[in-house]
Amino acid sequence: MKKLLAALMISGLFSGAAMAQTHIQLYGIADTGIIKESGSDARMGSFTMSRIGLNGTEDLGGGMKATFELLQRFRINDGTLTGNYSWDQGLRQSLGDDSKTEWTGMADVGLKGNWGHVRLGRVPNMSANSFTMLDPFDQNGIVSSFSVYNYLYSMYVNNTVRYDSPSFSGATVGLTYTLGSDDHGNTLLKQFASQYGNDGYAVNLMFDNGPLLLIANYELKADSNRSFVWNAGGTYRIGDLKLFLGYEQSTFKSLGDFYAVRGNQKEWLTGLQYRIGPNLLIASYNRGKLDNSPHDGHANKYALGYGYDLSKRTQLYANVVYVDSSNEYVGSVYNSNGAANDSMTGVQFGITHKF
Repeated sequence: MKKLLAALMISGLFSGAAMAQTHIQLYGIADTGIIKESGSDARMGSFTMSRIGLNGTEDLGGGMKATFELLQRFRINDGTLTGNYSWDQGLRQSLGDDSKTEWTGMADVGLKGNWGHVRLGRVPNMSANSFTMLDPFDQNGIVSSFSVYNYLYSMYVNNTVRYDSPSFSGATVGLTYTLGSDDHGNTLLKQFASQYGNDGYAVNLMFDNGPLLLIANYELKADSNRSFVWNAGGTYRIGDLKLFLGYEQSTFKSLGDFYAVRGNQKEWLTGLQYRIGPNLLIASYNRGKLDNSPHDGHANKYALGYGYDLSKRTQLYANVVYVDSSNEYVGSVYNSNGAANDSMTGVQFGITHKF
């Protein structure tokens, strides 16, 4: 009996040690509110997209850890899935593929050590991921920066290996490599991959030290006839005031008869955040320009926002936006509701809770 009790105690100790080496976290955001924009009816929608995620690490010893992360994005008002993948989705639909991305967040597994972090799978797009930090609205809601309406924009990328370096006095380097399609056959999708498919990659340089943040990115888009996007900018904090500045330019090359859009797209962004206790004031100005697309033109966007923190996790918010475009086509690109109007006014209010 004593030997049995001793064996059970030892087994329990080792089991507890093994469990202590594994850490799993459930997290998410629940957000919804009311949106009214000129050119469309009032609707329910979010400022920060609702999501539920699960991540974890396992201590492998020697300073190395195994990691994983699974994140699903959805609309809390009706339960439908949503994600930022306009490039992928728009291209597939133009090729006759009406299927939708069912997993709209990230899904990756990797290894992490003092040498950095490597992830494989569906990972955050390095260019879009870091440029979000230059938008005072964090690329959320109807007040998000014009960057989210860039033809080459996607928040996540499939079939990708991503590396993030450790910080060297605030400086970091990030790299991704995305495998392009290699299908061959008679369908439009396979013909496209045969003619215009290519692997993609991205490079990110970041300096984050004290009040100053600087970011620069270059991304070659997979399966795009080597179309590319680059951006740069920074933020600076002065007490309770934070200033933002960013610029992005993309070049989408000819895809023959498969995709009509081509040319250059440029976005300028500036803004600020000012916190007074639980109150957060936000303002931004965006300018977008299309060159050599089906219709050239430009748009200006003016946005104001207010947030009130009920707690560290719950916030009430209200936003207002005005977009002035040079023509209706440009409006259809840069208006948050996609309405083909040369001007748009929108208001948004709601509640967000993080857990």
